[in-house]
Amino acid sequence: MGRFLYRAEADGKPVSGIQDAASAAEALTLLKEQGLQSVRLQNDAMTAAMPLDTGGLADRDYAELRHYFQARHGLRPFLLMLLKQTWLLWLLAVPGAVFLWLADYRLWAGLLLLLPLTAAAIGLWKYRDARDFDAMLSAIALGHWQKASSLADRLSRRIRDESVAMELSVQRACLQARSGDLDRALAELTQWQPVMDMLMPGMFSAQQARVYLAARDHDRLLRCHRDAVAASDQDPSQTLDYALMEARYGSAPRAHCLLLEVDPTLLPEYGDGFVPWVEGVVALRQGRNEAAIVCLRDALDRLQSLASNPAVWCTLAMVGGDAACALLRLRHTDEAAAMVEAVWPVLSVHGDKEQLAALAPVLPARA
Repeated sequence: MGRFLYRAEADGKPVSGIQDAASAAEALTLLKEQGLQSVRLQNDAMTAAMPLDTGGLADRDYAELRHYFQARHGLRPFLLMLLKQTWLLWLLAVPGAVFLWLADYRLWAGLLLLLPLTAAAIGLWKYRDARDFDAMLSAIALGHWQKASSLADRLSRRIRDESVAMELSVQRACLQARSGDLDRALAELTQWQPVMDMLMPGMFSAQQARVYLAARDHDRLLRCHRDAVAASDQDPSQTLDYALMEARYGSAPRAHCLLLEVDPTLLPEYGDGFVPWVEGVVALRQGRNEAAIVCLRDALDRLQSLASNPAVWCTLAMVGGDAACALLRLRHTDEAAAMVEAVWPVLSVHGDKEQLAALAPVLPARA
């Protein structure tokens, strides 16, 4: 049983919440039976299967916060949301403290002000972990491996949330694989296998695939994705991930067939850009360059709203690189060069060897 976050409309008004269900399809059915329209899930089955700590927030508030921070990162959005959550406390505390101060109850005035200040301090203390996690993802995207490893070690000593600790271990395993220590990476991941197997069939294979991707072992990457899809009973998000990897490193016709099996309404909202990405890579592999650039531009447009999220930087860079390949084939050299320039800090680190070779005519001079 998973906990699926969703956004929808009820009587024309936006609503958010959490729906318990065994699959994305069941979650969507249950939500529609409640009379909700325009339902969009906010997480996939694998994420929904992980333990969810809402921090005492109501389901609606937690779902709204998750969606808010998915596209907004940094201290300023956090402070704005913190003010939104605590404005009533400040509204009551500040005038009350002023009144007590003027009435010569200065100790009580100070104690009253401590209430919103304490709430703000607790929020900022919790933000520290989110800040460091984002910094780790940024370092990974930019290829600053030592900084990323140091941040991962620091976080591992502080994180108590099991879901975050699990994701942190996967990130550390990917770092180790990228540095060439695949055995150590797999050992790091294997310690979580009993938990992953209990949470969702196929989860461990899907996470192994991420490690093999970091190691650039594409044969084992594809095998793990096949295993994950089979074990998860053709979960749509797992199938889409497999289709993308087949499109890039395996069979383009097979990727196309896999994509036909995916119901886009069952994908999380942030997955909207991945469908045209797969379509674009398949078209690129088949030499249909006009179709490829249309799909890849669509993918970039859909992903652009998440551009401030460092977890998406590698994806944006790869899509940008693919789009530049299509533009170069169509002899739009200047546009291809501009596309590469925009994503080069990340593409230079994570781009495929064949992709970078194809882009050689428009690579930045510093390359």
